[in-house]
Amino acid sequence: MSEQRIKIRKAVETDLSDIVNVWKGNIKTINTASDIADLFHSFEKYFFVAVYTDTAHKDTNREWFEDEVIGFVGGAIRRGHGHISGIAVDREYRMKGVGKWLLQVVSAEFLADGFDRVTLEVRKSDTGAITFYEKLGYKRSYIVKRYYADGEDAIVYEKKICAQEED
Repeated sequence: MSEQRIKIRKAVETDLSDIVNVWKGNIKTINTASDIADLFHSFEKYFFVAVYTDTAHKDTNREWFEDEVIGFVGGAIRRGHGHISGIAVDREYRMKGVGKWLLQVVSAEFLADGFDRVTLEVRKSDTGAITFYEKLGYKRSYIVKRYYADGEDAIVYEKKICAQEED
């Protein structure tokens, strides 16, 4: 018999290569593995991973667990507030609430540390992400011209946080 589930947990050092793979596989970026590792080591407290756990019984006396990182959120502190530096969920697990859950968990961590707002940047052309953030209550703040290495503009979004959002 097998039980399958998705859970969110704090990221640990051994998750770093999986975070890099999810980041580079799902975000249009020039960030290198070293850039991502530096961010992780600077703000590890605000990194969380979504893992798909497949619990299967090999026999009646023993069970084994296999966790696969399917998403992450990486937060940081920027100018006195929480900031989402990166968030991604593998394509096959999108539209299942994983991204929302990741943002709720990191926002709760920011709030616990006394921060009352969160910001993030999103590519102007990424209409799917824009819709996602707006549905979660993020508000457009301003545009940063040519923010991305390829020259695309970024839209900065902001959200006030006062309690962890419920489903």
